[in-house]
Amino acid sequence: MSVRYIRVKPIVDLFAPAIRAFGNIAIVGQVSPVLGAPAAPTAAAAAGTALEVGTYRYSVSLVTSRGETDPGAEVAVTTTSTNRAVNLTVPTGTGTDISARRIYRTVVDGPADSGRLLATIEDNTTTSFNDRTGDAQLGGVPSILRLNTPVAFTDPAEARRRAPGELSTAIALAFAQSPGPTLVYGVRVASPTPEVGAALDAVAKLDVQLVVLANTELTATTTVANGPLAKLVDHVTSVSNTGRDGQERMGVAMLPKGSTSVTSVLASERMVYIAHNSDQDAAVAVAGTIAGYEPHISMLLKPVNITSPNFSATDITALNGVETFDSGPAGKGVNWLTNPSLIPGTGVYLGEGYTAGLGPGQKRYIDIVRTVDDVSFRLKAQLIKTIGNLRVSRSGLRALIAQMEAILDPLVKAEVLEDYELVVPLLAMLDKDPATLTPSEVTQINNAQAQRVVEVMVAVDYAGAIHRLAITLKFE
Repeated sequence: MSVRYIRVKPIVDLFAPAIRAFGNIAIVGQVSPVLGAPAAPTAAAAAGTALEVGTYRYSVSLVTSRGETDPGAEVAVTTTSTNRAVNLTVPTGTGTDISARRIYRTVVDGPADSGRLLATIEDNTTTSFNDRTGDAQLGGVPSILRLNTPVAFTDPAEARRRAPGELSTAIALAFAQSPGPTLVYGVRVASPTPEVGAALDAVAKLDVQLVVLANTELTATTTVANGPLAKLVDHVTSVSNTGRDGQERMGVAMLPKGSTSVTSVLASERMVYIAHNSDQDAAVAVAGTIAGYEPHISMLLKPVNITSPNFSATDITALNGVETFDSGPAGKGVNWLTNPSLIPGTGVYLGEGYTAGLGPGQKRYIDIVRTVDDVSFRLKAQLIKTIGNLRVSRSGLRALIAQMEAILDPLVKAEVLEDYELVVPLLAMLDKDPATLTPSEVTQINNAQAQRVVEVMVAVDYAGAIHRLAITLKFE
């Protein structure tokens, strides 16, 4: 081998920080199947070897030109070592629009309501079916949504097929906003008396930033302890504070049509409330609007694709409070829909961008909450690589600062942030001549290196958008 005076061993570091969506929505609502579910089939174990020994559950759904019904009641049958097949008597449906029936079956000893497609009978007359199909050959789940099971949608037509009724109407309205969301989760709750607790538990695991209860108005009944909107407030607060990184979120809810009363508002910077004059679901529409904008964009005067006649000046004062010539926004934690005469054409817009953060220290505007969530996650995602790698030393802490600057500098250039300041108290001590350190500083350095904890303070200057202009026009 020839002599190489310069040797290079390339090492590639392809670490890419995790990313977080800013406009995914979860909508919880009821589904109205096109027809009632059929009766349960009858089932009997039969001679055969295709199935395992254990309990299987069977159900049947109807297929029409308008979609699929819920699977009907399940029947359970237990196979034995000598009877490892099942003979079914399949019910027929009532109606002229039924083109097929689908049989669903669980895996052996599977839980109730976990059936997967076993077979499709392409008529409404055949009543016998012999099951000789192993678990591995089972197909997908029923097309219509199951209770408390989130399904992601990118197309409103698919939502109408799989979640007919209130839920798909809400999903379609969210997608109708421009700009709007790219991903909406639908979560079905029971009818006619929905219980949203289990649905919100399922939503807690999703990568969503906005949560809405379809067609649910802010009333004394819905905001009472354990009421649906009270549970929504608890959900967005608890998941944002104690959930996994990147799961911070906000809830959106609406007042009853025409209402200007703010007495039922549950104060929380994680909630957005909407006053409206619409027959449509204003909360869903506004959630779709918010989802279409980057976190730092103010929601004031952003278009909402919905029909909602204007409020009167008296109504807006009741909702917002009194403002003077040189005052900022007053605000009672409720936004309203409006059509300002200064905007050409006709359309509906958000009259403000408030959260319901009414107490001291609460974030008052939607864009502030969303920007804090976004920047916090960006920093965490960038810095996770430093954990276990950088050392509690001058060089290690300077590398830490460089990692944080790599996130914050682009945000300043993009005018998301005005400026920022990074302070690492420990680095200031490490930069000193060791001979000049006080006993307290030596102790702090030793403790940090022993405990392996470094404190960093980040001061961010975030300049929100203008929400009011007070112009004195002087003629001379």
